Amino acid sequence: MMPSVLRRAALTAFAGLAFCSAAHAESQLILGAGAGWKPDYLGSDDYEATPLPMLYYGWSGEAAASPASGYKTSLGLIDVQAGFPNGVDVGVARVATPTRNFTLRLGGGYRFGRDADDNDALKGMGDIDGQGIARITLASEPANPRRIGTSYGIKYEADITDETNGDTFSLFVGHTLPVTPRTTLTLSGNLRWADDDEMQAYFGVSPAQAARSGHVRFEAGSGFSDAGLSARLDWSFAEHWLLSGGLGYTRLLGDAADSPLVDGDGSANQFILTTAIAYRF
Repeated sequence: MMPSVLRRAALTAFAGLAFCSAAHAESQLILGAGAGWKPDYLGSDDYEATPLPMLYYGWSGEAAASPASGYKTSLGLIDVQAGFPNGVDVGVARVATPTRNFTLRLGGGYRFGRDADDNDALKGMGDIDGQGIARITLASEPANPRRIGTSYGIKYEADITDETNGDTFSLFVGHTLPVTPRTTLTLSGNLRWADDDEMQAYFGVSPAQAARSGHVRFEAGSGFSDAGLSARLDWSFAEHWLLSGGLGYTRLLGDAADSPLVDGDGSANQFILTTAIAYRF
């Protein structure tokens, strides 16, 4: 299963499909399917192909519209973004200008766990169950309908199911530019910090795990866990049809890179390749 950093890399290909359309439409539904090629666990040097279904629903109210001049502040229900695999995000506060929106969103989703059967290096490590996640995002986004321009922000995610009790903070930035009237290219980057619980769950080796697995004991402390770069190309090849392809690279950092699961049996360099086709209703 793929934990959050690889999930974000997969979303580089899929979430962008939703934003190829009008940002202030009252509602929108996108259904699609694709495939990805990714490490079989975070830190692995073995790769696998996996199907990646896509479901996105977006709604925006009158409060989501940008002013013609000056700025406008809005509180309450501004917009809703929901789907798989990202979960739900609800805009609850916004400062809007004619060119940019600064939006606070509250939401939740699912963080994928890890199965000990995914790779021989995980034998004796035990499973990590998937987790329910609470999320807070503060983002600055272009106000134009196609999201052309630069977006950036910060995201906080917390495990609310007591599986890992892990908390993470992520800084993200992306720039979308038009290649043709129907094609856009998006370049993105992110940097993630994880607390002790999150790092120990995915990269640490407890005394019991060391005895069962043969790995040396390893205490993974809080710190920057990974940094990533990605590129996505979106092509609206027909009135309702969208085609997307993405390539992502993540570099594990600090204790994540030094973990026996990574430094000994895997790799700190993680790649993912995705493609998807979707229909916009």
